[in-house]
Amino acid sequence: MINPYKVVKELNFERLAGSANEKKAIDILSKHIKDLGFKPKLEAFDLVSFDAGKATISVEGKTFPALPYGLNENAVIEGELVVLENIDILAYNKGAYKNKIVMCYGFTRGMAPKLKAAGVKAYIGMGSPHRAATSLSHRQNTHKDGYVHSLTISHEDAIKLRKFDGKKIKIEIEQKVEKRKANNIIVDVPGKGFDENLTIACGHYDTVAHSVGASDNSGGTVTLLKILEYFSKNQPQRDLKIVFFSGEELGLLGSQAFVKQHLEEIKERVKLVVNIDVSGDAIGHDHFQIIGSNELLGYADGITKELGMAFKTSLDIYSSDNMPFTPYEIPSVNIFRAGGKATSLIHTPGDSVQNIGPKGYDTTIKASINLLDRVLNAKVYPVKKEIDESLREKIEKYLYNLSYEKPELEWVPKYKR
Repeated sequence: MINPYKVVKELNFERLAGSANEKKAIDILSKHIKDLGFKPKLEAFDLVSFDAGKATISVEGKTFPALPYGLNENAVIEGELVVLENIDILAYNKGAYKNKIVMCYGFTRGMAPKLKAAGVKAYIGMGSPHRAATSLSHRQNTHKDGYVHSLTISHEDAIKLRKFDGKKIKIEIEQKVEKRKANNIIVDVPGKGFDENLTIACGHYDTVAHSVGASDNSGGTVTLLKILEYFSKNQPQRDLKIVFFSGEELGLLGSQAFVKQHLEEIKERVKLVVNIDVSGDAIGHDHFQIIGSNELLGYADGITKELGMAFKTSLDIYSSDNMPFTPYEIPSVNIFRAGGKATSLIHTPGDSVQNIGPKGYDTTIKASINLLDRVLNAKVYPVKKEIDESLREKIEKYLYNLSYEKPELEWVPKYKR
């Protein structure tokens, strides 16, 4: 029997998409999959990836460590530091920060085009209190079309650095960036042929730089293995496809590649995606975030209560590998556990085995298996292929900011950027 905590310890290393460590993770996961009697299939996709680098910020004899964004190549940048309380000031004061090095609190995906349009020379993102600097990354399109050199700094160092607002600073970035191939791991669990509906269960196995991702997303990865273990002993009535995605942390690259490669089958057969992303906190809250209908929300919530578990439920988008399926009105149940120590430190070295609990994966695993078992064996498939209209504009905005390209949709667009 698979012990989730032991598997997480086996995966206790950084797993950047396309790296040597990704191959190491594939070997570990493939062995477990084969031991359960299934045949893992690798599907490669092209990407630009990187080896985690380092950066420094120097001013008046003082040096501060920083983390370069992923895909940010080697650079030396000098310029005046400008500290902004709100990044929207870039748009209000058009042209005022051209060739400046801007520092602001946090980061959003919509920020990258604003920085470029403003002619900013470099961007420094200030981190949250009581945690290391966050690992972030440029997108594939921004790397190709041109980006603003960006890095993150810890909250404590940001407090010290902001005292040099208006002074000339120097940024040095060292990081290897190159074209590579990453791999999704696909496992088919054949049903007994009750009908042609196909359900997908998925989660990503890659991590950000400088993190082993014990909760994000070793938690989802071991849940997928436990799902496979259950259905190796209990063949479902309907087909199930399990996908371990790579490249999620670089912009859902694996799931986007998968949807493009399997689009015909997805449109014809897939009725539900169950995505597991983040789990493991010893103390935390369990969640269902539903992209679909209120009917699906009630269904998932109700059948979980039958097991004695009450999850926090909401009808909302979820930033993970479920999103590339949404333009085709394929609903998803996103299952996660958060609120504890590891998830409070996601995308930093603090998302570690030391900060999760051996029992922290149990509720996620139990709820995921229960949902899939009910759906795959129902006399009538219990999920409609629909997404509530209230979510559509959010989906459109998210997909645009994911790649900075207009998304293709099965409905008339509402979002105007």
